[in-house]
Amino acid sequence: MMSHRQDAVLLDEIVHADASRLEARLVVRPGTSFSDSSGNLSAWVGPEIMAQAISALSGWRSLRARGQLPGIGLLLGIRSYSAPAGDFLCGETLDVEVIESSEDEEGMAVFEGRIRRSGEVLATGTLTVFQPPDDTFLARECARDD
Repeated sequence: MMSHRQDAVLLDEIVHADASRLEARLVVRPGTSFSDSSGNLSAWVGPEIMAQAISALSGWRSLRARGQLPGIGLLLGIRSYSAPAGDFLCGETLDVEVIESSEDEEGMAVFEGRIRRSGEVLATGTLTVFQPPDDTFLARECARDD
């Protein structure tokens, strides 16, 4: 997955990672690309938080398997996103968990995401992502479209 500029990075730490699951933590703070004037994050930022956790898992996997950062990754879609608790308030500590539920050889994967505050589920969603198997994949696909 692509890395973000510093003000777009929302995750503060990785709490746990394994082959198909990652838990991360963040403190909602002012000064990010997504913060409002009070430092709050709108509920619509939840999928971005989950996508950053998926990106962190991709990086963790790539570093363990190949000793290098992963290539480009794309968020293709979000299904069943729900954030009944509303906005994420400045100063709150949030825990995000992403669990891979399926993956294919072409680089498509589906993740279940969950954001919690003190164990209370604030948001859930299903994210579909694509990470090409190698850097030449996109070049081949672009050439085929010409």
